[in-house]
Amino acid sequence: MADMTMDFGRVIEARDIKSLRERLKTLGPEDEIAIRIEAADATQADGIIEELKKEGFDYQPHGGHEGDYYLIARRKGR
Repeated sequence: MADMTMDFGRVIEARDIKSLRERLKTLGPEDEIAIRIEAADATQADGIIEELKKEGFDYQPHGGHEGDYYLIARRKGR
């Protein structure tokens, strides 16, 4: 099982979603990805969540320290 991480800044842009999409395509059925979002506004995660759903991933949101927000995701059916 490979564990991957991705970090996003305060504003999520189209290029960030594209980068996530490319990374998700490399993950196998047993892999997991941890996504850290710097944004204090959790709505910045909407595009990321939409992409996770589109690519067939389940996710679990977690609040972090100092305004960070985390998503732990893995493929559905695992």
